[in-house]
Amino acid sequence: MKYIKNKGLIINFFYLFITIYFMTKNAILYTNIINPIYWGIVFLYLTRNVKIRISINKRQLIYFIVIVFITSVIYMMLGCIYGFSRTPYSHKIIPIIKNILVQIIPIIGIETLRMATVTKNKNNKLLVVIITILLIFLQINYNILFDLHSNKEEMFRYICSTVVSIIICNIIYTYFILKKMYLFALSYRVLERLFLLLVPISPNVDWYVIGSSSILLPIFMYLLFKYKFLKEKEDIRKRKENFLGKLNYIITFILSIILVCFMLGLFKYEPICILSNSMTPTYEQGDVVIFKKVNNDELSNIPKNAIIVYTKEDKNIAHRVINIIKVDGSVLYQTKGDSNNTPDTDLVQIEQIKGIYVSHIKYIGFPSVWLYYYFHQK
Repeated sequence: MKYIKNKGLIINFFYLFITIYFMTKNAILYTNIINPIYWGIVFLYLTRNVKIRISINKRQLIYFIVIVFITSVIYMMLGCIYGFSRTPYSHKIIPIIKNILVQIIPIIGIETLRMATVTKNKNNKLLVVIITILLIFLQINYNILFDLHSNKEEMFRYICSTVVSIIICNIIYTYFILKKMYLFALSYRVLERLFLLLVPISPNVDWYVIGSSSILLPIFMYLLFKYKFLKEKEDIRKRKENFLGKLNYIITFILSIILVCFMLGLFKYEPICILSNSMTPTYEQGDVVIFKKVNNDELSNIPKNAIIVYTKEDKNIAHRVINIIKVDGSVLYQTKGDSNNTPDTDLVQIEQIKGIYVSHIKYIGFPSVWLYYYFHQK
């Protein structure tokens, strides 16, 4: 029986409502039974009734496998910065098999559905967009969204770290199908998920690292494909003409990586956003302060009038040192905001200090300020 695209879309839109209902009412039943069974049926039906002509470029496939390997190594190396913790997955034989079935079967079913529907409707741009949007909504965890609906800050973090990544990845995966790269989205997703299921430890990275990496990697694969594999089909003259264009993309990508690493604090210098006017006129609310990380020797020898960045109750504060107090061989710093009338209530211990002020950039932190007060308003 021939696969009917409209009927298939109706069925999957209906399954979207099933997904939302069961994920919010009984997430365990949905995750462990309903979802893998449904996508297993979709896979079996499509592979039996839809003939897709697949041409495999082994060289391109090897590139993508190497990318997954390299990024997995980089991901694990982040543990040297943020520390490690045990993964939530059991590594006994039966639980491993269960996790693979529960998580890998939906990936295979989704990418098979994408392959079948996008291939059959590649000349209908509107339908391709609808299919991609449907697949995006089918992969969102509505249980988490409903649990976080009252916590705006956590909701924002989940959207930035997960939902945005799902949107970008699905757009790029659909692009791969349109370019007849049928197996790359599937192979990349399966290998990535298997890696996460099988490794016993994972880095303690925060939501910003997760979101940035899950967005940048698919974009990198897209750029690699577009500006390497496609351009290999052009002659030398066209390559020379497009050299500056390629160079711009490469430079933009490298600068984006550097910027992300800088924002993550992977360099000696790190930025923080200023939320108040306590240091006016040195810097003001909405400015971004850049501070230099210091070693243990420097922590004990911070001079008077230096501006230090320290943490208090999980908040970053950047105030000026007005007094240095030595008690029983330890050093404590008394701080004060330049525009405050009185010193800060608590003395700053060495363990609280993150670094010393170097410079600041005006105004660029206002989006963070607005988001902070939006999330913390009562």
